[in-house]
Amino acid sequence: IPLPGADKNSRPLISIPGQLPLPHERPKGCNFGPRCHHFVEGVCNAAEIPMIEVAGHEGHFSRCVRFNEIDWEALPPGAKKVNERVVPGAPVLKIEDLRKYYRVGGSEVFGSSEGRVVKANETISFMARESETVAIVGESGCGKSTLAKVLLGLETASAGTVTLGNTEIQSTGIDKRSVDTVSSIQMVFQNPFDTLNPSHSVGSQIIRTLEKFNVGKTVADRRKRMLELLDLVKLPRAFETRKPRQLSGGQKQRIGVARAFAGDAKVVVADEPVSALDVSVQAAVTELLMDIQRKNKTTMLFISHDLSVVRYIADRVVVMYLGYIVEQGTTDQIFAPPYHPYTEALLSAIPIADTSVVKKHIVLEGDIPSAMNPPSGCPFQTRCGYKKLVPDNLCETKVPPVKHLGDGHMSLCWLSDDVLAKMEPVIKFDKEHAAHEGMPDDAPHGDGPGFAGTPPKRPRGKRPS
Repeated sequence: IPLPGADKNSRPLISIPGQLPLPHERPKGCNFGPRCHHFVEGVCNAAEIPMIEVAGHEGHFSRCVRFNEIDWEALPPGAKKVNERVVPGAPVLKIEDLRKYYRVGGSEVFGSSEGRVVKANETISFMARESETVAIVGESGCGKSTLAKVLLGLETASAGTVTLGNTEIQSTGIDKRSVDTVSSIQMVFQNPFDTLNPSHSVGSQIIRTLEKFNVGKTVADRRKRMLELLDLVKLPRAFETRKPRQLSGGQKQRIGVARAFAGDAKVVVADEPVSALDVSVQAAVTELLMDIQRKNKTTMLFISHDLSVVRYIADRVVVMYLGYIVEQGTTDQIFAPPYHPYTEALLSAIPIADTSVVKKHIVLEGDIPSAMNPPSGCPFQTRCGYKKLVPDNLCETKVPPVKHLGDGHMSLCWLSDDVLAKMEPVIKFDKEHAAHEGMPDDAPHGDGPGFAGTPPKRPRGKRPS
């Protein structure tokens, strides 16, 4: 789990190496020893390890003989170094004033013979550049998945434009798109278990993708490329003969990543790519996506509910609510005030397992309204605690104009500049935490206004209680 404030340019994600051993293959000594970054031969595997009480923490026990001597704040031995910051290139994908409406038939049984319109996407505009990761976040029902379907050609737009390179694709379904266009924008799906054919080997499924994308002139060419893709996603070449049932969830998702990059995609839409995986492999798959993206200079649209991962991986963030983009900007802009009120509430919902962090708790009342019967005015006004600060009932009667906050930071909100300027950070850190995470000096921390107190320094060699 990325620590608060960490990003891909300051601190690497630490994945758990290896695989969970079978019960009959339990190692000698520490059960976790073969996968532990801090394993010491002759110490950790010398004998069975009992539960050891952690001094000063009543009821806290650890089955580790080294927990008192390990610096838990430092990166573990052999941890991957942070790569140099990648500078995004020219725009690859441009979305302008995109709308997607669905007409739903009426029902005489329920007293309605006329159809109604579901406004799934409304006036969506943003762009994504080469090598850039743009995260798209919001609650279920906000329109993220519909947007992805339009981009991939599974749906066509009702209005607006989607430009991939120099080609407009918003009105062309996937069945009418050229091979080059289909291979240029690919998807990594949320559930790797349902995207693979259980009857075919891993190798044959990757080769089938290569055939559809016209990669390679001969069978030998495609097999060579298939093996290179297995190397790319860090799977043994022997996996080419395995069936999906013989793979773990993380391994299946790596195959999904290999197929997405089989045609040298310019844009990859990653729809919750790690949410269905065990936490032990989420970091590894996230790092894999970033490594391949960096190598291929791919543009990635990262759809996620997990704002901790978004904070870590994204260069820019698009926040959606009820079909609208309510805020967009760089990751630093989105995670610091001034916020759109909905963004503020989303950030307050991030679970943080770190005692050095103080966080606001904002509870939104009610559910997200139906896109079939959206509220008048601002799409968020039915749940917003700030609307009483806006005069003349503007929030209830008119959709807000896009407010430009500077440097590409935009918000769909009626709040005045004075109110926005008084917003306090949702998440605050102590100075030690900010320095440890490589955060800028102006990051919100303990001596700022309204801070709830700086937590005491955690002793080195001790886990948090």
